Amino acid sequence: MNNPDSVNALDERAAQWALRVDAGTLDSEDEAELDAWVAADPRHAGAFARAMAANAYFDRAVALGVAREIPEHEPSAPLDTSVAPARRAVSRRLWLGGAAGAIAASLLAAVGLNRLTGSTTLTADKGTVRRTALQDGSAVTLNAGTEVSVAMQPLERRIAMSVGEANFDVAKDPARPFIVEAGAVRIRVIGTSFLVHLSDIGDVAVTVREGRVEVRTGNSPPVLLAAGDRIALPAHGPIVREQLSAGEVDRLGLWQRGEMDLTGLTLADAVRQYARYSDRRIVIEDPRVAQLKVAGIFSTSDPAGFAQAAALAHDLRVTRDDDTLILSAK
Repeated sequence: MNNPDSVNALDERAAQWALRVDAGTLDSEDEAELDAWVAADPRHAGAFARAMAANAYFDRAVALGVAREIPEHEPSAPLDTSVAPARRAVSRRLWLGGAAGAIAASLLAAVGLNRLTGSTTLTADKGTVRRTALQDGSAVTLNAGTEVSVAMQPLERRIAMSVGEANFDVAKDPARPFIVEAGAVRIRVIGTSFLVHLSDIGDVAVTVREGRVEVRTGNSPPVLLAAGDRIALPAHGPIVREQLSAGEVDRLGLWQRGEMDLTGLTLADAVRQYARYSDRRIVIEDPRVAQLKVAGIFSTSDPAGFAQAAALAHDLRVTRDDDTLILSAK
């Protein structure tokens, strides 16, 4: 008799649950049973995350009009050379990894995958990543502290961002453009994958993972972006456009799998980033310490580990006071 916790049996069970979740056939008793099964063993959670990621991969491939047998790299759609040169598409493996991380992060934060119809507001609380499948086959993944309003209308699909960061995987529908409004910036697509970051002071950054995106601000002519392009549109200051490598694009989406690249930030900036994810505060009272630079990729759920790493790198002292970590010079 097969061991019910063997790898094959575990993956088969997880795949069955994932298919039922994706089909929307679970009732309240089924959901309770699934929650109990996932919580019973970390291996269950891992297997379920992999199964949901695989479903998200194929669902998204079909929604975007891509054949299921997807090559490791695929050329991006031709772009009008009068506007910008054609770009190489970001590796499919990278966004597949992002999908797996988004589902795993949602499991760890006890945030479910749900399907959205009509008009509503979505939020991701502190320390959580929320992935929601939309009625049209698109999906939106919200970083911690993000809020968006979604309106699925007959002639268009519209999302208004209040604040935060989100990844959009947009299903192709030429009859209904997908529009994201982030502050003063308007982003219009038909089917693609891209990241949008809107700061609390109105700065906007758009990074294209796949396909093409049209970005417009005010009365300025639209700017067309292709895979790997990133444009920063500050509330005050010049617009900056750059071409990123596949690895750089992947690092910008690390939050979807519970990590963040803090390389180049000051300790003060890094502390502000951690405040989005954890109630455990990091305090730096010495302004000289606050301006020291950080390098590395860190878990969003481990502020203590980050504080200890920063202390080792800069010969600092870490003092613990209840739920507060204090970084200071020795």
